[in-house]
Amino acid sequence: MKDWKQILYDIYAPEVGSIWAAPNGIWANSFASNKSKTDYHPSVVGKVSSCMTSCQIVPGTERLQKGSCVFKVQLNTTDSACLNSYFLIDLWMTFSKNDLLTLKQGWNGIDNFNEQQLKDFKLQIKFCKGIDV
Repeated sequence: MKDWKQILYDIYAPEVGSIWAAPNGIWANSFASNKSKTDYHPSVVGKVSSCMTSCQIVPGTERLQKGSCVFKVQLNTTDSACLNSYFLIDLWMTFSKNDLLTLKQGWNGIDNFNEQQLKDFKLQIKFCKGIDV
């Protein structure tokens, strides 16, 4: 018999807008090629598959990024020292739900976008990807 925590993990599907500390080593493109594979950066769930087995995560960086498919946000709005994160919507990748749940959730003490941030994030995805999430 599984314990209650494992049962919750088995049925849990990450929410769109939930924030994760993703290691650079998961990115197969050149996004993190000049970074240590053990470094972490914020990533946010941009879409969850209809079968709830996978999701698409969007990489974030602290470096200024320009372009129409960049979502700029200050994750911790109560901490003025918190740097802005730039989520690169055009670089998102499919990630297994089970693999995602092995990562640490949260970044700078924030686990999810607030209501306004989530609304703006979904709108930016619609502009960039042409899909509603």
